[in-house]
Amino acid sequence: MKILVTGGAGYIGSQMVRQLLENKMEVVVADSLENGHRAAIPANVPLRVGDIGDEKFLNDLFAREKFDAVIHFAGYIAVKESVENPLKYFRNNVEKTIRLTSAMLQANVTRLVFSSSAAIYGNPTQVPIPDDHPKQPINPYGESKYLIEKVLHWLGAATPLRAISLRYFNACGAALDGAFGEDHPDEGHIIPLALHAAQNGKPFLLFGDDYKTRDGACVRDYIHVIDLCDAHLRALDALTRGHATDAYNVGTGRGFSNRAIAESVRRVTGIDFEIQIAPRRPGDPDELVADSSRLQKEFGWQPRHSDLETIVGSAWQWHKSHPRGYGDR
Repeated sequence: MKILVTGGAGYIGSQMVRQLLENKMEVVVADSLENGHRAAIPANVPLRVGDIGDEKFLNDLFAREKFDAVIHFAGYIAVKESVENPLKYFRNNVEKTIRLTSAMLQANVTRLVFSSSAAIYGNPTQVPIPDDHPKQPINPYGESKYLIEKVLHWLGAATPLRAISLRYFNACGAALDGAFGEDHPDEGHIIPLALHAAQNGKPFLLFGDDYKTRDGACVRDYIHVIDLCDAHLRALDALTRGHATDAYNVGTGRGFSNRAIAESVRRVTGIDFEIQIAPRRPGDPDELVADSSRLQKEFGWQPRHSDLETIVGSAWQWHKSHPRGYGDR
């Protein structure tokens, strides 16, 4: 199979590229490099630099290559920024994805794996959160993902396009040997931030200690990026076998508070950095933990690398050996 990976120079996308190659698939990456890194893409993988909101770029791409499926990672991901600048998120995450699906249909590419998010649930009334939980996003980022899920539902009813949306909880970790990992220009993810605090001898900011949780810090379900990409491989296989449009949670079913993550980073690194309490970030729910039982039952998926020690340990190997990330900014 020949797969187009949009956002394939980013954190999750570049790991996905590697796992596709390991499974003997041909891969082409489309990325604007706004947030991605050329160095994150294996040398033997073609990179098409462009914006998926550019219809000429898309039309040329689909005219040049014959793809069997698309895995779509290209999107903005910062909750705080989405609250401050909603239009940026609706234009990028919604409008451009609609243009992508339109180009796919014109090219008769009818299989899509979409990067959705647990943010579509908002503040859940049930934890762990099942796939059929009410969708009540409390920030524009989550709303943008939910809008695309609804678009894909209606496209599945009206066109040949079939899509599986995977609702990520907290993607984290790095290649197990530390060779590839997370490098965002404006890092907002807790594990890299805590590791940076350890490396640089600076305080770690804990955003909020008054959530309705056991220790007052918000709670999240952390899924190793390798396990997350394995779920994409299984979704792709299901679409190849004729699976209808659907959506699934991808998480471990176990939550850790932000405070527990900081303590884990202290243990793994052996560095005792300061933890400072900061105000809550807008749009952050109290607790997001996945019920991924339907994904496990239907696709035979299991999280195999998502224990906290492996997650933090692999991320530490990456950050310790790459203090400037990919070094291209």
